[in-house]
Amino acid sequence: MKKLLGKRIILWAGVLSLLLILSACSSSNGNVSDEKVEDSQETVQSDESKEESATTVQYTTITGEQVEIPADPKRVVYLGSTLGDFLAMDIPIVGSNLVHATGKFYEGKTEGIIDVGNPGDLELILSLKPDLIINGYYKGDSNQSEAFAKIAPTVPFNSALPYKERIIEIGNIFGQQKEAAGWIAKFEAQSQEMWDKIQLAEGETATVFLQLGKTFYVMGNRSLGAIIYEEQGFVIPPAVQENIIDEEQTFLAISEELLPEYAGDHLFVLILDNEESQTEANRMLESRLWGTLPAVQKGNVYTASADWNTDDLLALGQLLEELPQWMQRQ
Repeated sequence: MKKLLGKRIILWAGVLSLLLILSACSSSNGNVSDEKVEDSQETVQSDESKEESATTVQYTTITGEQVEIPADPKRVVYLGSTLGDFLAMDIPIVGSNLVHATGKFYEGKTEGIIDVGNPGDLELILSLKPDLIINGYYKGDSNQSEAFAKIAPTVPFNSALPYKERIIEIGNIFGQQKEAAGWIAKFEAQSQEMWDKIQLAEGETATVFLQLGKTFYVMGNRSLGAIIYEEQGFVIPPAVQENIIDEEQTFLAISEELLPEYAGDHLFVLILDNEESQTEANRMLESRLWGTLPAVQKGNVYTASADWNTDDLLALGQLLEELPQWMQRQ
């Protein structure tokens, strides 16, 4: 009887030991399983993070701000005066303020682009579901700039810069640095060819005048001025340099009496295509004072539409062909 009891005790002890071992193994396997799950979750999160970083990039704007923008934006709204820059570089513009998209160089180029008004209707822009907004009016209403940023990542853009600087900026924003460099090289070659045709005498000056309604402006080294005042082009008249360019202005409204002060050896007169502007321009061009200017007396006056007051990338190639033709017609 005692031997039988002893055997039973030994048997139960063995069973208990086996259960403890199985329990420990089960617990151990559970921990390994948990670790694998955690590792798997971390891997998924890491992959998602990599995917996210691949679709967006950190961009330092011209104002020094850091903005997270799409690496490859598909629906861009541009607000500014140089839409042609973006169209020429095949940026997918879905909305813009088309009031500036004038001139024959825009014909057939704005189809499918929604006019969002000037400087931009917020509800209409929101309805376009943009993934990026380029704001050429960032120096204006700060509240509106903040409103744009709530719709989509927003990058400030200075459309008043000379075309080379604008192209570089666009290349940086959209990751098209090589394409931007190619465009600049292309137009530098075309520009050199144009100046070779014109063959200016050393030191010849030129002035760009602009008639908008009843107001008469002198232009600085932006728009058409950015082209004619290139290194191989015309010299800037002292009054234009001192009163416009040195003052970091784009243009200056002047009275008729100041014409002799600003007039260079060649005069480019750009006139807005409406009745009031044309009437005012004709009156000035027939005035006694205008007739006394040396450039007028030598026949160095070239009139054209105000649409050509541009260095818009879409227009630039045509402009470099137009300019010599203007001068040959006189």
